[in-house]
Amino acid sequence: MKLFVAKLNRDVQDEHLVEAFSAFGEVAYARVITDRDTGQSKCFGFVQMRDEAAGRAAIDQMNGAELMGFRMVVKEAEERPRAQGGEHRPGRGSGRESPSGRPRSPRSSDGTEFSRQPGPSGMPEAPQREFRKKSNPKKSNKPKGQRDIYADGPKPSKMKKSKPKNTDWLDDLDDY
Repeated sequence: MKLFVAKLNRDVQDEHLVEAFSAFGEVAYARVITDRDTGQSKCFGFVQMRDEAAGRAAIDQMNGAELMGFRMVVKEAEERPRAQGGEHRPGRGSGRESPSGRPRSPRSSDGTEFSRQPGPSGMPEAPQREFRKKSNPKKSNKPKGQRDIYADGPKPSKMKKSKPKNTDWLDDLDDY
């Protein structure tokens, strides 16, 4: 019976799970799941018990039990279907190959294959794609002269600068 064990301490290793679960019966294997890039524990794992009765006893006793300072969650593992064809899994090539390793034919959104007809050169032509112009978030679609009043705060008022008046020459006229 396969058990799912969650909420583990990051320091828990496979050996710790084997040791904890072997009290209920023979453990076929125990595995703590780690991040493939960093190697750090993802704080969950799986334990395979050889006997189903031992697995049930382990679930009853270990669910909520403390291991290395953390309360574990233990339940029966659910079998998930394996990923097939159209799904892209990281690290598994470009996703454009068929299971046999050959490039896949392009497909439409409903899953039907496009047929590539030979062009004038005798080679199959690539399907035409529609390209849209990307909008520039810095430029707005407003006509010139209008501006977003909330973009940079209120519009500063224009103040006229006072020019100094040079009237010294008028004082000199009184002397004549």
